[in-house]
Amino acid sequence: MSKALDIPLFEIISKRGKIMKYPELIRKTLNIIRNRQIEVLFVQNPSIVLSALAIACKMFLGKTVFVDAHNSGIYPAEGKSRILGAIARWIIRHADSVIVSNQYLADIVHAWGGNPLVIPDPLPDLHTAEIYQADRPYVLFVCTWAADEPYWEVIEAAKQLPAMDIYITGKYQKVIHNTQISAIPANVKLLGYVSENDYLSYFSGALCAIDLTTRDHCLVCGAYEAARLGIPAVLSDIRVNREVFNQGFIYTANTAHAIAAAVENAIRKRGDLTTAINEFARHHEQEILTKTRSLKNRIRDTSATNAE
Repeated sequence: MSKALDIPLFEIISKRGKIMKYPELIRKTLNIIRNRQIEVLFVQNPSIVLSALAIACKMFLGKTVFVDAHNSGIYPAEGKSRILGAIARWIIRHADSVIVSNQYLADIVHAWGGNPLVIPDPLPDLHTAEIYQADRPYVLFVCTWAADEPYWEVIEAAKQLPAMDIYITGKYQKVIHNTQISAIPANVKLLGYVSENDYLSYFSGALCAIDLTTRDHCLVCGAYEAARLGIPAVLSDIRVNREVFNQGFIYTANTAHAIAAAVENAIRKRGDLTTAINEFARHHEQEILTKTRSLKNRIRDTSATNAE
């Protein structure tokens, strides 16, 4: 988004613990705003702390604030925390505009008193990596082992796909303990955390990608990465996926049997799906250009109104 809007991006990283890092991050953020005399702030939620800080800057310093709200920025902690939920709604109500990826989230923002703007995520900038040469054909399951990902169903689906391997990304150690490793099918390869280059190498060599979620209105990052790389992908069969990712993708229920059938279908149709997903990427990038122009107009109009 920063590149699309031609605005500077600041990423502040702290090595301190979960709580102790925030005083340092807040101080550095305020220094950037002050030293560069920034009047329009774009922040991503999460972080809910950063977004709340930006709203405070709007209230006390007169800044214009645009919040790029991911699903967990609207429903933090999977909607289980009343306190975080109340803070998220407060941020939405007070932001000048809330950027969301689809109309369903926009309806929620509007219902909570916010000012939504729908802009699907741009396709990521990915460098070219050497294609991974595997001994057997494989598919890549893009996974962070989060609560909304049906990873056990994918592992179970591997038993129905004996002719291929399923490579799974992400830090599985936080979910799968050493005592459970022996129960993992032999054709499941737990990659753990890998470098970006290795990740792209595995992705580029896969017959197809899998990226699933149990959330109703979540557009997963792996789908955008698949579109950029021209790799067909299997996604959860939810309405927003069918509307946004409408070419080059196969949809599945989040059950082992359905996932296995969807993977087989994606591989069988791989040639046609590859053509279709490349066409999707071209259309999507044109849509982003149109949406970006709309956002630039809103920035200009909102800034002028706040300055009056």
